[in-house]
Amino acid sequence: MKQFKNFFLVALMVLVGGMVSSCGSDDDNNGGGGSGLGTYTLKCHLSDYGTMPADMAKLMDDALLQNVNQQYPNVSLDIVKKSVDKAVEDAVKSGEYQDSPYNYTVEFYIVDSTGKKVYSRYIIVKDGTATAA
Repeated sequence: MKQFKNFFLVALMVLVGGMVSSCGSDDDNNGGGGSGLGTYTLKCHLSDYGTMPADMAKLMDDALLQNVNQQYPNVSLDIVKKSVDKAVEDAVKSGEYQDSPYNYTVEFYIVDSTGKKVYSRYIIVKDGTATAA
């Protein structure tokens, strides 16, 4: 259960970071006529179950896929990327992975309005240490 708490803490940090960044003015990004703005969605899943038992990994992956689905309308991709980068870095620094008995990888990714993946960041947990990639 502690693993669920850790995943949701990371997801919350990413969502809050994205909300703060997307609330700022994006007038300097509209390039005349609104070019460069779009609607993006942040998603998250376990991209590598590693040493985690399959049943536990399935539960966590399903929970992440259902709960991390934040939409950012009328914003530049650069703003969304920066907010995800900061949130992932902050999540790694939090140290919430130190007592994880499993090695695994979590992918945070952004899709555009067509559903195409346009950006990814990873948190890789190995031997109780998390790194951002």
